[in-house]
Amino acid sequence: MKTIKYAFYIAAACLMAGCYEDKGNYVYDDMLEDITVQLDETFNVRQSKEAFTYTITPEITTPDGDKSYLEYAWTLSTSGPMSLPQDTICREETVTLEIDPAAEDFSYTYYLRLYVKDNLRHTTIMRPTQLTIFKPYTDSWIVLHEADGHAELGAVEYANGEIFVTPNAYTQERGESFQGQPVKLYSWQYATDSYYWLYEAPSKLYALTTDPQESGLLNQVNGFELMANWNTLFTEYQIDLIDFDNLDFYGGSYGGISFTNGHAFRAQTVSPVMFEMHPGSALMGDYYAAKGIAGPHAGILFDNIGHRFLHCDLQSSGDSWSGYEPSGIKNGGDIRPIIYRNGLDVVDVSAIEPDEQILKFVNGYHYEASGIAPWQKYSAYAWTVSPDGMSHMYVFRYYAFTHDDVATVSGHYDFITPEGVTEDTPMTSGSTYSNIIFYAVGNKVYRLDFTSGTSSVIYQHEDAGAEISALLMAHNSSFPNDVDTEGSDTYGHPYSRTLGVAVNTSDGEGQFVVLQLNTAGNVDSDHLYPSTQVHTGFGPIADIAFI
Repeated sequence: MKTIKYAFYIAAACLMAGCYEDKGNYVYDDMLEDITVQLDETFNVRQSKEAFTYTITPEITTPDGDKSYLEYAWTLSTSGPMSLPQDTICREETVTLEIDPAAEDFSYTYYLRLYVKDNLRHTTIMRPTQLTIFKPYTDSWIVLHEADGHAELGAVEYANGEIFVTPNAYTQERGESFQGQPVKLYSWQYATDSYYWLYEAPSKLYALTTDPQESGLLNQVNGFELMANWNTLFTEYQIDLIDFDNLDFYGGSYGGISFTNGHAFRAQTVSPVMFEMHPGSALMGDYYAAKGIAGPHAGILFDNIGHRFLHCDLQSSGDSWSGYEPSGIKNGGDIRPIIYRNGLDVVDVSAIEPDEQILKFVNGYHYEASGIAPWQKYSAYAWTVSPDGMSHMYVFRYYAFTHDDVATVSGHYDFITPEGVTEDTPMTSGSTYSNIIFYAVGNKVYRLDFTSGTSSVIYQHEDAGAEISALLMAHNSSFPNDVDTEGSDTYGHPYSRTLGVAVNTSDGEGQFVVLQLNTAGNVDSDHLYPSTQVHTGFGPIADIAFI
């Protein structure tokens, strides 16, 4: 069982030298030693903005309890665990490292050796270890929950087999709390352009509370600094068009799209500010964007007026703008019809049955990782329902929006709507799952094969009265490197098969559950971390994100 540390603040390097001559006459076999030296192989600490200290204390015992005849030497290297000679930094039993992230010789990994010389038995014991400094909130879960009557951001971070849970990460980092209530989280899993976005981070994090002025784009690397609130992101000219109670946002390679109140708004890769997308010249009739989704280079929306699916063009239309203060009102891009391709498309989505209503969009399968533009070859699933209790699944391929020789709609399936599924049902999928959606009803998570309409339970919370409020695959869309196995080397399991589950228990508490799934979509065996993780300390959870 891996150690779980509840971190309510760790702050953290630069060291001074001498030189210890490693003569190699130390004893490796614990069974032959009269003294015992125990030292963890790895210590982990989150990087702080300021200089900090970290203390390492070994467990050393002698047969007679006397340590007066022992001598100690701690050595350090930043170039590798086998590098010799190493600098001697301490001759005490316990070593304290002073770490300054701004120093020229700062490193994310410090390799140490502890030499313990027994002057009574004339032996020397060596124990290696390392201190790893990990970047804050990188490949981590963010949990939006309620604490003490206000919104709070918690975090679940991973480093070298350890899990760090910080229920009050936002308040700790900022020194103050949100005032509003929690509403929604969004992540755009592409790195920021530091020149235009004014900060450098591996992904973009957006938080929404009931106060749009205090929430918006957050810089997780700099303690959740508010880079732009929602009024800035949508500009004063458009703010009256926004329904903050019903706002969805998705990001890809060519920008992000928000869907709200019947409108679609686009953000640029070089600007977080969003401008409304407008009907292109080929689009006939009025439209109302009931729901939508964005992929690598295109978006899809469902038009409630025309009962049709429409294409949001992110590549070849609209104005260009950058930074946080673009001048004037911009055109976010064209909304276009999706033209039926006879002999390719399995169904015409330009005019579906008038009684079908959109339930949810979910990004899904990466169906081809080679050939031309594999970064575009992701699927999107659109789930509609009819009054007769039937469900309908449309499988879109983003690649088709820039290539006219393939089907835009490659699949269409009808099945009985599973019990309990509504517009508010949490749903997700991942790039390794073909024609599979995961959804939650009550305290259970289901795996749905929509080609057959078969649902099976893959997880059930022990509290029968619990409600699952959010469900998210860590990697659930397209990514810059097209690697569906990302996470395997560091986390020990692909992020595209790592499922986050927000559970609100019957006693009013929030629990965050992480499930590691196998390729069939069931809970896998343990790897570097447990396949089922239950993290506590949260209030009622509104939403989750992976950054």
